[in-house]
Amino acid sequence: MKRFTRLAAASLAASALAAAAALPAQAQTARAAATSGTGTAGLKAAQTLTTSRIDGRLETLRALSMVVNNATHLSTADRSTLGSLINSDISGLTSLRSKVAAESTVAAVRADATAMVDDYRVYMLVVPKVHLTNVFDIESAAATALQKVHDKLATRVAAAPGGGTSAEKSQLADMQAQIQAAQQADANRVATLLGIQPSPNADAIHSALSPLAGDAKDARKALAQARDDAKKIRAALK
Repeated sequence: MKRFTRLAAASLAASALAAAAALPAQAQTARAAATSGTGTAGLKAAQTLTTSRIDGRLETLRALSMVVNNATHLSTADRSTLGSLINSDISGLTSLRSKVAAESTVAAVRADATAMVDDYRVYMLVVPKVHLTNVFDIESAAATALQKVHDKLATRVAAAPGGGTSAEKSQLADMQAQIQAAQQADANRVATLLGIQPSPNADAIHSALSPLAGDAKDARKALAQARDDAKKIRAALK
């Protein structure tokens, strides 16, 4: 089970580092110039800022692609869906980058900047999609592994004198309940998560993601309790 924990932590770290590295330092200076500038200078500043912001998102997407490719417990279907999403966003943002460079007005660049955010939601939505999908798949694998452990322990307890102690039976029952709670918390969550679409409504996206993150946390807690039950049963059977 420690292996599952390390994998979850590694996925989170990779996603967080990718997002943190995505915003170039020069963006703040360019933002000020683009906001206050007019004419040719203002257009150039707006293009520089927007291009920088697009580049940050492209770097994040490339990092997320590596996370998806290297994730051990992603299902084949989830890996394919995430890979297609990332590749599509990279293609779209690369085209948008070229469009920004060809614009002739600040207003057009600002419209492109709005599209960059609303049409893709790389930081707000794609990063959580990759991270949470990986977490849900890791938890699913952990639940499957723990179920096998439970079944083996149940066989050992049943073979013990008297069919096992009341404490062992209680711990087995709790272990099964915790495994089922984790499976229920994770059930169909990936499909719901991957179905969330980018939009101008940031609050709606946050509201859709928040309960899913809570479900993942609940499942993790249940799996930890099931693991603790297994340790106690093993110790009692020695």
